[in-house]
Amino acid sequence: MGSFEYAYTLAGGDGVPAVHDFPVAASQTLKAGDLVELSSGHVIKSTGSAASPLGVMAQDSAGADSGARVRVYPILPGQVWRAAASADASNAVLGSRKYDITSAQQVDVADSTNGSILIVKIGRALTEVYVTFTRCALIEIGS
Repeated sequence: MGSFEYAYTLAGGDGVPAVHDFPVAASQTLKAGDLVELSSGHVIKSTGSAASPLGVMAQDSAGADSGARVRVYPILPGQVWRAAASADASNAVLGSRKYDITSAQQVDVADSTNGSILIVKIGRALTEVYVTFTRCALIEIGS
């Protein structure tokens, strides 16, 4: 599993989300499953922040030139993604709508401010979480 893996929609569907091409910033090392955001209109890896993510990488890309196109699953309302949490997340389920990520791209259960992640449920382990996003680069849901 990558850092983030699509699971299902809250509306009941489980099909794969759409994939779109976006320009990448220079010299990014990106892996399928990485949470990404925009910086000056270019895709970069999210490191320690999930304030306004664009989406999840659908491909690996290393060292591409600035403006080269990379494949991204854009984050949209109602999508649920499987991810790893930084620690036992059982007390964080349906808590803050503003969890962040660590630099290792885990959901940071110790940081419930300034992010955009809501933990929907726990998976098979207490550090496997299913999350949705309350804000993204394309759409803001609530405030």
